[in-house]
Amino acid sequence: MFKFKKIKDKLVYQLDEKVCQKMFSIANQAVKNAYPKSAEGYSASVLTKKGHIYPGVSYNSDTLTLTMHSEAVALAHAVLHGEKDIIAITGPNCHICKQLIWENSLRSGIDIIVVIKDKNRFKKIPISQLMPYPWPEK
Repeated sequence: MFKFKKIKDKLVYQLDEKVCQKMFSIANQAVKNAYPKSAEGYSASVLTKKGHIYPGVSYNSDTLTLTMHSEAVALAHAVLHGEKDIIAITGPNCHICKQLIWENSLRSGIDIIVVIKDKNRFKKIPISQLMPYPWPEK
């Protein structure tokens, strides 16, 4: 469905602007479901190898340590539908979420593309470029 290149030992998928826009549209619609207050939180979406887009929203805790980030919720949403091969996720992402995305990338062999909207343009950056000193190492 999507074109990809094999770079070193990972697959890197190519995304067109239409897919990127749809990912952000779905994430933006989902933020209304942020917890505990509607539209007061964060949202993200993931794109799977099968072409499905799953949203996630933040689920905030008063202690903050129990807060679930929207990226983790979106990844779990995809897994709940039997899809573990993530090829892209919306960003920007905090460092905790980058670590989670990196670990998913290691397991799947897919260099997940982080799609960032900057001044109405999309930047598509492989997670490997955002994690120059990852743990565990490359």
